[in-house]
Amino acid sequence: MARRKLSRKELVKEPDEFITLTGEVIRWAKENTRPLIYGVCIFFGVVLLVSAYRLYSAHQRDNASALLNQTRMAYQAALEADRDPVKALAAVKAQFERLLDKYGNWSAGRLGRVLYAHAALAAKATDEAIALYKSALDDFKTDPSLTASILNGLAAAYMQKGDSAAAISALEQLLAGNGKMLKDGALFQLGGLYKAAGQEEKSRQAYKQLSTDYPDSVYANIAKEKAAG
Repeated sequence: MARRKLSRKELVKEPDEFITLTGEVIRWAKENTRPLIYGVCIFFGVVLLVSAYRLYSAHQRDNASALLNQTRMAYQAALEADRDPVKALAAVKAQFERLLDKYGNWSAGRLGRVLYAHAALAAKATDEAIALYKSALDDFKTDPSLTASILNGLAAAYMQKGDSAAAISALEQLLAGNGKMLKDGALFQLGGLYKAAGQEEKSRQAYKQLSTDYPDSVYANIAKEKAAG
């Protein structure tokens, strides 16, 4: 049986779905005024908190970068003034400590830790340099270039301390990492450390790898001679 066609008058009388829905929403809002107000307040509170955190982060990041730059420039100026790494470190030690204390978890603070370690190494503050390098390794696990620089510094600090075994371990970690940065120097140092430890074959292999893999290295010709015996 065919459905009867509604007249215009009957269509006007049919309830409009939008109006009906709007009425339901208004009715619900009236019946739930307090929860609705709380929900709106929470929503805008979260928005404000996120905005405030972003502003705070940007402010902290800028402050950390500024302090890192000031500390770096102060260290360079002190080093150029006396050509004495010990005096240069003493001149900016408080600034390095402040940078790590306030911004140690920010990018600029983590970079500052590496610079601090290098300065401590240059000043022969060996134990301090080793502690800083070890901490910096955790900061830059995903950055091959900085990791190589840190491990190279750590190896130098261990050699300064007279701990050849630890220096060898650090250099071997450097060689096992990604990229090629500082690996020719690491192989050259390993050649010497292996030889001093009585590991003649490992020493020759290190020199041979250096001359083969890095023929343009400043150490290549010397390494070739040492590999040949």
